[in-house]
Amino acid sequence: MPRRGAPMSKSPWENEAFARESLDDIDRRFLQGTTREVDFLVQELDICHGDSVLDLGCGAGRHSIELARRGFAVTGLDISETLLEEAGDRASRAGIEVELIRCDLASLAETLAGRESFYRGVVCICESGFGVLGEEGDLEFLRSVRSLLAPGSKLVLTTYNGIRRYRSAVSGDSGFDYLTGTMAWKTPENWSGGDQLAEIDRIYVPSEMGLLCRSAGFGDVEVTGCAPGDFRRQPLQPHDVEMMVIATKSGS
Repeated sequence: MPRRGAPMSKSPWENEAFARESLDDIDRRFLQGTTREVDFLVQELDICHGDSVLDLGCGAGRHSIELARRGFAVTGLDISETLLEEAGDRASRAGIEVELIRCDLASLAETLAGRESFYRGVVCICESGFGVLGEEGDLEFLRSVRSLLAPGSKLVLTTYNGIRRYRSAVSGDSGFDYLTGTMAWKTPENWSGGDQLAEIDRIYVPSEMGLLCRSAGFGDVEVTGCAPGDFRRQPLQPHDVEMMVIATKSGS
């Protein structure tokens, strides 16, 4: 069972029906690309057997379990108890040990207090929750991530590509407010999972992500394109759904 972390704000991922429906979709669309994605992460993070890796928004553990299978000491955090229980079941069936903690991104520093400069790599990928905290919250989250990284280590983060959203606003993307850079989302009126769920995401353009990371104290910051199952530092294209941010902790 996952260890409980600090108190959390309400999120759609805390709804069991939503989490299970989303997991079915994630497995169908992305599970087969996990091995190739982890190949890239291991190379990009430049980690060695036994190094500690933090997987933020780990979901049902597809990256955490594969990283642990390769000999890394993995801590996976997620807000969804449903997905963490599934991650625990999958790890157990695979004979893999992964530390799983229930926590939202806003409570990261409090939950992992005492582990400063501990992790040799941090990943926060595949719609793992970045953006839901707003600009100030996202900046504080990045500062917390930096404090947890060992000097010279990297964060690999993927998030929505704001360029695509701004372009789509021209053609009538009613959910996106281009003045605030926010995307409003809610479940359909006929959704069968109970109460209607809603969330607002802050969508960033590449230059904003660079500014946020540097403001959080990261040194080198790179923004590239990414596609499920095809992480390879490809140039970001305006139509890409997501972008990848690779930020290095320099200094102490």
